[in-house]
Amino acid sequence: MEELKRVVSAPFKKNLVASLPEKDFEFSLAFDLKWFSPKIASEVKSRALETGLLSLKDGALFPGFEVESVRLPHAYKPPEGFLELKEKPGKPGNSSAGRQKEDISFEQILDFVSADTGLNRQRLVAEINSMQDRLSYLVDIRIVALIVAKKFGCDIEGVIGKVSRAVLGSSY
Repeated sequence: MEELKRVVSAPFKKNLVASLPEKDFEFSLAFDLKWFSPKIASEVKSRALETGLLSLKDGALFPGFEVESVRLPHAYKPPEGFLELKEKPGKPGNSSAGRQKEDISFEQILDFVSADTGLNRQRLVAEINSMQDRLSYLVDIRIVALIVAKKFGCDIEGVIGKVSRAVLGSSY
């Protein structure tokens, strides 16, 4: 339970907030901190809700404990078998190398941009398709999604490195 408390506190500490939208909490664990796959980040959220470490009100997550009281050691990373969850069958274990190689999907970017800007997915997809058409479909749709995100004032710092690695095989 103490390990779960450390993990749950990290997104709140990183973002210096008292509450987080559900998707932002999961995104922080999966992409900002790069600790888990999106599926495992969702499981962490569910487990924390079940145990009372998190509560959900109007789509926002609130910690059920004093986040400031939790100490995270320097360069903290949850242990390998955290929550005793396994990746999908056929994938090699829960190694950190496997986590770093995970791809970020267009859907994940769309969810992130929609949550950050408040725009509905349909409008975002229309904008992305329009720009993709103007670019003659020469640019990966995930990159186009980030360009559109910037157009609408979305802070893409948290995802640009992940998208860059996924598309180019390197970091920006």
